[in-house]
Amino acid sequence: MDVNKFHEDIQEFLFRHFNRDYDHDPEAISDDEVAEIERMVDTVSDSLLDNVGELGMALDFLIVAEELSQVDGWQPGYTPNIDKGDILSRYDTKDTSTLTILYGGEQYGIRPVQNEVRDLFIYELRRTNFPSSPGYHTGNWPDYDDLLEHAFRLSSLGRFEAALRLFEVGMEKLDEKRYEDREPPFSTPFSDIVRDYRRSDPDENGGLAFQAMAYGYTKAEWSHLSFRASKVRTGSSRQNRYGDIDGFLGPDLMISVEVKDLDITGDNVRSQLGQMLDLIESSTAVPIAICRRISDDARDVLTEEGVKVLDNEDLLSELEQWDYHKENRAVHGMLHYLANIEENPDAVQRLLRFLKRVDDDNRALVHLID
Repeated sequence: MDVNKFHEDIQEFLFRHFNRDYDHDPEAISDDEVAEIERMVDTVSDSLLDNVGELGMALDFLIVAEELSQVDGWQPGYTPNIDKGDILSRYDTKDTSTLTILYGGEQYGIRPVQNEVRDLFIYELRRTNFPSSPGYHTGNWPDYDDLLEHAFRLSSLGRFEAALRLFEVGMEKLDEKRYEDREPPFSTPFSDIVRDYRRSDPDENGGLAFQAMAYGYTKAEWSHLSFRASKVRTGSSRQNRYGDIDGFLGPDLMISVEVKDLDITGDNVRSQLGQMLDLIESSTAVPIAICRRISDDARDVLTEEGVKVLDNEDLLSELEQWDYHKENRAVHGMLHYLANIEENPDAVQRLLRFLKRVDDDNRALVHLID
């Protein structure tokens, strides 16, 4: 059986217990040993759905026998007449409920192997009906004498082949936990807006698209807050606001957002965002600056003062963690700003036309296009 066709985690498990330079050649296995392998695999396969733990026990015995063979030259090749009595006469065992063989000052136990096998099947191969409690089966290891004997009779070549075949049985017969893919996948409308939406238009005041985008972002990110904002050309002081967008919980100001569709540098950071730095001295609200781009030195000035800074790339990085529904909430917030705060129907229609291209299944929005 070709090891390369198996899941990489199965290969990693096997080569962790066999020599790393092991070269599997199934053609070199004798007919008698193949028959031994088949008897072992058939025993497990025939009762697998009634006793899944038997699969783990078979793999446990194979690995323990293999690890012992690497330090003890007792039986270097296929030895068909070995039985349980021979094995227990050859090796001392630890006085526990499970099988732990003592040799050369080391312990070779089936319980640690069973833990590995369990984790491999459940977490890596996603066969969640593999037994999650290994103690029951390893504690009843004498019930599986035939599997123990098969494992110790085989050569290293035979044990590797038997393990491959047992994994094949497990992969075929045990249920895989599947996560259904969505076809087509969800779109990413707000990410598309941040990345590709044209920021200027003859029918819109300068900075409008960026401020609406910032409003949509804050509405989605802090959905528990109530927001107050004004038209893009209206100064915050005239409206008794702190920033361009203020978020409240009840009467308390929680966040204040200053929006700049500009490149902020060390030269203009204080002239453009000095009011936000003043806010830090007089309020416990979280100050946030959202700008097109920001230089490293300007970012250092703001972050040292306690301002959370977001530029275009920061926003896109955050949006990678959002699902479609959160992105859609941000889109609705952006449209709310354009329609009900800025009151610019042309700006609403421009955004809807863009959404028709990137999220044409959004029935809550696309029907609004004139």
